[in-house]
Amino acid sequence: MKENKSDKSADMAGAKRVRLRRVMEALATFGLILVAAGLAAPFVSAGSVVMAVLFKWVFAAGALLFTAARVAGSLGRDESMRVRRLRRMETWAGFAFCIAAFFWFYNTSRIDSDVLTFRMLNETILFTLAGAFIQIISSWMLSSALSKEARGSKAQGKK
Repeated sequence: MKENKSDKSADMAGAKRVRLRRVMEALATFGLILVAAGLAAPFVSAGSVVMAVLFKWVFAAGALLFTAARVAGSLGRDESMRVRRLRRMETWAGFAFCIAAFFWFYNTSRIDSDVLTFRMLNETILFTLAGAFIQIISSWMLSSALSKEARGSKAQGKK
């Protein structure tokens, strides 16, 4: 049987979408590493104002990169509704990280102190933990849903 042009273009579009998702997943992972490094650094060097300012920006850049990658990775209608909803759920983790970065900037500008205190990072830590919790749950559920769909498509292919 011959394949028609629409089948080939659909296969090429699907391959491009898979490649884009892989790139976005790598960018999201890098953003998550920046978030973790940005949050861990003030605990290691709490007395250094320069380190606090530097890693505040590292945290914010990681949060924005993570969120942008998750939003770009969640676009498209080539997957089931459940998988698309779980991908959108991952974007909420990014929004929580962005809110955490906002509070870090807001609290450091509001509280006059040369030393970074836990009072300044209270909301930042809270929203980072919420984002991490959302990310853990959604990635676990997404992995389960994708494996379940792959098993279902193999079963249909054998019939």
